[in-house]
Amino acid sequence: MLKSIPQILRERLQLPVGFSIADLVASIRTLPVKIDDFEVLDKVPSNELSSLTRMAMRQNGEPFLKWWHYFDIYSRELDSLVSHPEKSGLRRPLRVLEIGVWRGGSLGLWREYFGSDAVIYGVDIDPNSSLYNGTHAQVRIGSQTDCAFMNSVIDEMSGVDVVIDDGSHNSRDVIETLRCLWPRLTFGGLYFIEDLHTSYWPAWGGGLHRRTSSIEKLKSLVDVLHQPYFERQADPFKLGITQQELFSVSFFDSVTVLSKRDNLEPRPFRGGRK
Repeated sequence: MLKSIPQILRERLQLPVGFSIADLVASIRTLPVKIDDFEVLDKVPSNELSSLTRMAMRQNGEPFLKWWHYFDIYSRELDSLVSHPEKSGLRRPLRVLEIGVWRGGSLGLWREYFGSDAVIYGVDIDPNSSLYNGTHAQVRIGSQTDCAFMNSVIDEMSGVDVVIDDGSHNSRDVIETLRCLWPRLTFGGLYFIEDLHTSYWPAWGGGLHRRTSSIEKLKSLVDVLHQPYFERQADPFKLGITQQELFSVSFFDSVTVLSKRDNLEPRPFRGGRK
């Protein structure tokens, strides 16, 4: 059976079902690379692996899938917080929420990493994920863009210190989830967004320099961070994040990390005695 022109375009340019002209333009501009073109590695011949990487390699339970370099990012951002949460103004037990459960394997990794006393919850829209409830964490079924549902989960957790968005990766969902959960994140906490390479793919609502993509909206937080130095609205996408509470925004390959802490107004320092 011959394929239609829209079908051929959708397959070759990785366009969403019912794609628009904007999707087509974004895909042509970006020329997305297929995920299948990347080689999957089960072992990395290196002696300089982070503790989290070694934990991931030891996991022999349910499957999970992450990029190798993510473990180094998490270790860099979380090792100190896990060891000494009080330095960030947090208390034990740490409360961790992962969006995207799939087969439950990553929850086992987080349980080993954060420890037996941590309060760990996973949420997923797939009812089959409920099979992993109580294994390494509590699992709740619902949509990450259902703010009432997400708030009910955080209420059950009695708050949240670390958010890991490994959910749909759709640009709209990423931003809607951030708008909902950022106000609930504890001061001193961290908010991780994974797989932001999808924000360059039209099938996920993205595209290079496309204003509707999650990466473009997250870039605007650099301006929010520098709000004291200019007189203009620094939240064009209405993310609801202010300079007073955004201590840092870090970009890595496919991952953004937002740190929520009291961010005092900058003041110059003059040193020396002459």
